[in-house]
Amino acid sequence: MSAPSPEREVELLGTLERFTFRNPDTGWAVVKFLEEATGNSKVVVGPMAQLVEGQRLRIHGKETNHPRFGPQLQVETFEPLAPCSIEGIEAYLASGLVKGIGPATAKRIVAALGADTLRVIEEEPQRLRSIRGMGARKVEELGTAIRAQKDLQNVLVFLRAHGLGAALASRIVKRYGANASALVQANPYRLADEVLGVGFRTADRLAGQIGIAPEAPERLDAALEHCLGQAAKEGHSFLPEATLLHRTSELIACAAEPLQQRVVALARAGRIVRQLPPGPVLLHDAPQPIVYPSTLAIAEDGIARALHTLVGQTRSRLPIRATAAVAWFERSSGMYLPEGQKSALRRALTEPVSVITGGPGVGKTTIVRALGSILAQKSLRLLLAAPTGRAARRLEESAGHPASTLHRLLEFTPGTGRFARDANNPLAGDLLVVDEASMLDLPLAHALLRAVPPSMTVVLVGDRNQLPSVGPGNVLADVLASGRIASTALTEVFRQREGSDIVQAAHGILQGHVPEPGREGGDFFFIEAESPRHARSMILELVSQRIPRRFGLDPMRDIQVLCPMYRGDAGADALNRQLQDLLNPGQIEIERGGRRFRIGDKVLQSRNDYEREVWNGDVGTITFLDKGAALAHVRFADRDHRYRFEELGDLLPAYAISVHRSQGSEYPAVVAPVTTDHFLMLRRSVVYTAITRGRKLVVLVGSRRALEMAVNNADDGHRFSALKERIQDLVRADGVHPQPPVHDDAGSSGERCQDE
Repeated sequence: MSAPSPEREVELLGTLERFTFRNPDTGWAVVKFLEEATGNSKVVVGPMAQLVEGQRLRIHGKETNHPRFGPQLQVETFEPLAPCSIEGIEAYLASGLVKGIGPATAKRIVAALGADTLRVIEEEPQRLRSIRGMGARKVEELGTAIRAQKDLQNVLVFLRAHGLGAALASRIVKRYGANASALVQANPYRLADEVLGVGFRTADRLAGQIGIAPEAPERLDAALEHCLGQAAKEGHSFLPEATLLHRTSELIACAAEPLQQRVVALARAGRIVRQLPPGPVLLHDAPQPIVYPSTLAIAEDGIARALHTLVGQTRSRLPIRATAAVAWFERSSGMYLPEGQKSALRRALTEPVSVITGGPGVGKTTIVRALGSILAQKSLRLLLAAPTGRAARRLEESAGHPASTLHRLLEFTPGTGRFARDANNPLAGDLLVVDEASMLDLPLAHALLRAVPPSMTVVLVGDRNQLPSVGPGNVLADVLASGRIASTALTEVFRQREGSDIVQAAHGILQGHVPEPGREGGDFFFIEAESPRHARSMILELVSQRIPRRFGLDPMRDIQVLCPMYRGDAGADALNRQLQDLLNPGQIEIERGGRRFRIGDKVLQSRNDYEREVWNGDVGTITFLDKGAALAHVRFADRDHRYRFEELGDLLPAYAISVHRSQGSEYPAVVAPVTTDHFLMLRRSVVYTAITRGRKLVVLVGSRRALEMAVNNADDGHRFSALKERIQDLVRADGVHPQPPVHDDAGSSGERCQDE
């Protein structure tokens, strides 16, 4: 018998005989399906795990011939139907709906009630009491199970009728259960926030189909909050009201006036915060309102107030004479510290809060080591932390002192989504050093400062020239720009004296100097390419052959490709596909979301996972793919984690990653394309960040023109942030102290602002 033609669309009516595989988490299942018209059994695959054996279905899908498993039907849509035959009803009742009702009991029930069995169970359940083995509890459980399955079927039919695919409908049912129809009809926009794979546009289309008017308040509110959420993903703390109205108006084709009315209503309800910008108001000014997500307004205000409280302490927190301590460290370590490092150390030991900033090779790590030695000598407790696991590991290795992630330091509890350490349960220690402070976004910085007691000294260490945080805000830059926090900018380069071309190139870029191609025996090179495609070809050769052969570096473990963007001929997406085939061919693989995942692949976590304690930017290796259980095993550092196949959207191939995602990391070798098709990201800070991620070797590949464009472009892209002004506002000469947004322990918020 010949195999079915590939991709042939068919519609079948029949019964789900049995599951050969199903995963309740993903909804995916492989079933044996008995076709009514022919009596033939077929293999059907698709999101049907929530169904039961014996279920009657109408299926629409495509017949394919799988190279390994042979002919099968891939489900596109299905409609659950009530069983109509005596045999079908028996199989349905015996499918495991209720514990204790197996084939024998199901047979007795159907023998007593016949083809009317399902109606009797729902409408006249007392009749089941006369059947042997059916006590009151079992009758009640069976009725509940039958009704739940019926509700589930209705939900699936409802969702399919409104254009949602089988997989998406299954995720919605998994999230909301039998109440899905009612919940979705009441507020379809909740899907965009609560169900993976549903964006605003999908939820908005569904809303229109169920009759929500174009200018209904719930639609306008959802669009406004969506645009604020998107702005936060771009790094903004707030949007000017006019900008928010313009973005939202374009998104949903609505006039600005009704949207502006909804902004005021949402602010009054405490769902957003609308206020005038902080800072002094001059007579000729006409400031316009700005609008925050409530959580970011609370965070920004909370950071400013926490810093104000800390710097307001007049006494020294540490029982240390700073000048004598610095001299002791020089004698005991045999190191001579230049005046810049001495000044940074003295400030760290005497100021309640201080910032140490500087590029690579300027001795920031030496200062942290010195602080550890001085505090240990005085039997004082030092806490070291960084925003991510990889940054914390680097800090621990370089400082020779235990370090942790900020989430672990603050004792994040995944089940509650809260930090155990806060104002009521503060951190215990004498001095806290936070490394890679440029990575701090508003929510994390606020959580940290809430947990710092008045007696603790805080030192922020970072590079102000790095890219800003992935999350919203511009914390380090705003703290420095406020002028309220004691800071030391280290500029004298020590690693350069040791012959590091990487350090020299990085500092030259900050001064607007385009790096030279490199020298024989050096550790920095620029290789010109004729086009983005030529750059991609050269990078593939460099990573797979030339660098491993010349420098003895492992292409998987030691070399990281960093790209300004994911798109383009020399973007991370194109490079990942080809590097995967070059460096990890012929492995067992699966495909999800248009990406291939293979055993042995380097992968990158794309969002913070608090349950696993794996952070955005962490790189791991796929060690095993269990297709039967639909699980991927991934090793990050020294810990193994299991990902359900439906969760693989959280992982990206990591042969090539974006420069932004490399923050806090350091690699033996970095290769980076610099091409004109990435003109949107050709900025000084992007190239500088990429270069400073390399420890032993950095190779830039691209056009001289693109490199010059990047070095000469000091504009890092404006972020709407008001932390600097809030810090300054707390010590205005007129003595005005602004009121904070209302905030309670449950995390709710309101706003004290002018509605105009």
